[in-house]
Formats: sequence, structure tokens, C-alpha cells
Amino acid sequence: MNQSKFSFESENLVVDYISFKFQYLDNFTQTEIANYLLKLGFNSYQESGKLAKPIQEPILVNKTCSYKAVFVHRAPFWEGTVLHFSGPNASVFYSLVQKKLIDWKIFSSGILSRFDLYYSRNNKTDDKSSTRDFLQDCQKQLEQTNKNVQLEKNSKGCILKIGNRSSNNYFRIYETKNSLKFEHEMKGKFLQSYHSLLVSNNLKNFEQRLTKHYFHYLGRTLPLRYSYLDWLAIRLRLMRKKITPHFFLNSDYIESEMNLDTKTFVMLIKFLNYVQYLDFEIQYLYGIPYRQVSFKLRDFLEFQDPTIKPRNHYQLEKIKKFFKKLQKGVLSTSFSDTSFQSLVAMPQIKLEKCSKQKCWIGTVCLVEELFYYKYPFCLPDFFKQKFTKHEFEVRVKVFKTFSSINTEKVFLIKDFFQNYKSILSNQQKTKMKIYFIELVQVLQDHSLIEDNYKIIWNGSFCDTKELNIKNISEGFIIFEKLSI
Repeated sequence: MNQSKFSFESENLVVDYISFKFQYLDNFTQTEIANYLLKLGFNSYQESGKLAKPIQEPILVNKTCSYKAVFVHRAPFWEGTVLHFSGPNASVFYSLVQKKLIDWKIFSSGILSRFDLYYSRNNKTDDKSSTRDFLQDCQKQLEQTNKNVQLEKNSKGCILKIGNRSSNNYFRIYETKNSLKFEHEMKGKFLQSYHSLLVSNNLKNFEQRLTKHYFHYLGRTLPLRYSYLDWLAIRLRLMRKKITPHFFLNSDYIESEMNLDTKTFVMLIKFLNYVQYLDFEIQYLYGIPYRQVSFKLRDFLEFQDPTIKPRNHYQLEKIKKFFKKLQKGVLSTSFSDTSFQSLVAMPQIKLEKCSKQKCWIGTVCLVEELFYYKYPFCLPDFFKQKFTKHEFEVRVKVFKTFSSINTEKVFLIKDFFQNYKSILSNQQKTKMKIYFIELVQVLQDHSLIEDNYKIIWNGSFCDTKELNIKNISEGFIIFEKLSI
């Protein structure tokens, strides 16, 4: 996903509260604003900000209007007036903003003072803990670094409140019947800098900047290892700032069926990283877009292994066999409520020798979906040299496991050995455990994981600062670090 495309709609963010501050709002101007809002479908009310339980008095009300705006006079800690839209009223008002149906001259004496966004994450059957346990664990972890953390209960469920209500950034997580709502309240001087973007209808920049702020703030505040924050980890991977060394690989679990051996799988990942920077044309097959690329086979050969000589015929033959496997071994699938579709991911692979350039030219059609990275990762190239069979399999296991959606990466070593394609001796198992630990250290050296781990011991999870061949016999867990 391109960062420039971040918007409230693309990230499923809902506008839940909008308010404007008026330093001085006389009765005539208030009535003028109320009349304008009535034409837009909003009834107007007023209340005192000095009362704990204020009574709303009608200003202009029409039974045909379904929405509401409230003028708060003498707001707490401030003598001016606040006009606010809450809940669905805010969403409707912002939808009118998006349609450029708001005459901002009517609100010229006011300034944007509060803007709330929330993301609703539906509970999943594979969540490892209840929402209440998640909120309680978050509270315990956040209390170590933030004094302003409160977990409260009401008739609808639990609410975790993070931060000071009077600060520029305040955050709440609500427990609902089948979901969690992550709501960020933004206000004060921080938000005032966005006022001009809003009233000039520069909504692309307005939404992009607030969306990034929303995700950055949550990423810095919340412990990302929980499954309830999988959606946040996805966004942060897309937004994080990083310098990618040339030897890194982009990877993703492609939503495809792969009937490939591990060596072909690794070569496929390298091939996708190679072709994504090539010029291409888009062709359509049954309405499905395919990317057609052409390249010299020796160029791809050098990309995957710079040490190979350009005229290594043995390696060229291996590449030819690799493409034949791809044509049969990768299916791209898609589902909807009414249909199922299965496509060959690479329906056309053509290899021919060019007499003029004296080299082999490859022309490949790849389904465009292969380049849509939902969960982008950057990993060291674990496959730059030749390895023993067992070391190679360990590296593939680490590569695949790290490329899972959650920041918590679970390695079930005992299951890995039990399901291994051949019988392993105790000595071989020990060596493979060492390989796992060495790769964890590589990830640590590149600041890709946190410096604390968990081990699996008698079926339970235990914290540890160090992994060794004895304590990882059942398995271990590492935690992806998302630097933002």
C-alpha cells in the first residue's frame, strides 16, 4: 500500500467527534449558525459547561431533522463557546465536509478544537485471550511507564483510559459485545495546526496526516504483541521508516496455494523481489490483471547470487526448471460470498535465446495480486550462500514464521522435529537448535526483534532473556520490533 493513499476510509477509521471553539459568539452569530445547520439536517441545542449534568435547551429544532449539534457556553477552564458534533452526528457532518457541502464562512470565527477517530476491531475465534484479559494485561504493562492509566467498568463493558483528559492526546479502548473500539481524542494546539487544511477542503493531506498520527500514537503507546492489535501492526509495517540494505528481502504470505519445495519457494521470493523493479505492461485474462515483464536470465541469476559466473550453464538450466515448477505450482485464489476463483499465478512463461545479445531472455506473466503486500516485512537474505540441507530448512522455517501477521512469532521446535521430512538424530537436532538461535541473533543484530523472549516449557510460556539449546526444546517466541 502506498503511504500517500492513507485515508480514513482506506484504514476503516470512523470520525466520532468534531468540535469548534469560538472565543466570542454573540446571539446573532449563534442563531445564524443554527439556521445554517438546520438546513443541513441538524437540530441545535445549547447547554452550560459549568454544570456537572447540564440540561440541553433547544435553539432551533425541526422534527424532520435527524441529527444534532450542541453549543456549550462557558466551557470548563474557558469562557468561550464550543460547538460540537458527537457520535453519528460527527460522522454525518464530516461526510458533508467530504462532499464539499460546508460553507466554512459560516464558521469563520471558530477554530477546530477536537477531533476523534476510532477503529473497531471485531473479535476473532483464534484470539488467545478474552478482551477483558487483554485490557487488564495492557493496564499492567502501561502502568510501568504511564501513571495516567485507568480500567473502568460500566453496563456495556470495560473501558481502558490512557493519558490525561486535558492533554492534546487522550485514548480509550472500549469493550463492546463482539469487538473492541480504539478511540483517539485529539485536541489543543496540536489539532489547531490542522484547521487550515480542513477549512480549505484539503482533505487528502488532512486525512493522511491525522491517519499517520493516529497509528504512530497507538504504536508508541500500546504493547503490540497481542492478537487484538494485529490490525495496528499491519499499518505500522507500512508506515515505518527504514533504510533497506540491498541484501534484504521483502516478503509476504501470498494468499495462494503453493505446491513448492522449500528451495523453489525461496527462489520465488527472490524472483518477486527482482521483478518488482522491472518495467512492465498490464495485460488482462478474463478481466484479471497480469504483469508482463521481460529480463535477461543471467541478470536474475546475478541478482539471486552475485558470486555466480554469468555463463554458468548449470545454473541457467536450474532457472529453467524453476520456471517450469512455478507454472504448475502456484495458484492464486479468491473468495467472496457468491463465488470462488482459482487462477494460475503465472500462466505464461517464455524463455528464448536471443542471437543478437547472445543471452537467454525470459518473458513472464504474473498475476498482479502477487505484488500486493498486505503484511510487508524486511528480512536479512538468509539464503545468500550454500547451506547444508538441515540449515536451509531451518532458515526457511524462520523466514516463513517471521512473515506471519502477528508481532508474536511462535516457533514450535518439538512439532518441527516431529513433522520433519526425515528422521533426525539427537546430534542433528542439537545442531538445528543452534541454527535457530543464530538466526534469532541475526534478527536481533538488525533491530528487527525485541530483546526479550518467551520459551515453551511443559506447555506453558515463560519469560527469558536468553535462548539456549536446552530451554527451546519445546519451542520459543520472539517479538517483532516495529520502529516508528
